[in-house]
Amino acid sequence: MYIGYLNFVIGICWVTGMLILLTDVKAYQHASLKKEQKVSKFLGWVNISIGFGLIAADFIYTRVLW
Repeated sequence: MYIGYLNFVIGICWVTGMLILLTDVKAYQHASLKKEQKVSKFLGWVNISIGFGLIAADFIYTRVLW
């Protein structure tokens, strides 16, 4: 039986990425802060990408290497 926290980490990455994209980016856009808006977009998408990367790494580990 496998008990791990990877699913929670993936969910947290996705949720925080979406929150950054939905709240921070709009707040910086409203305040006309272009650099901060770009950084927030980048960090939001990085969080979402990390979530998908973890899914891919887990799939490769469980299906190919294990």
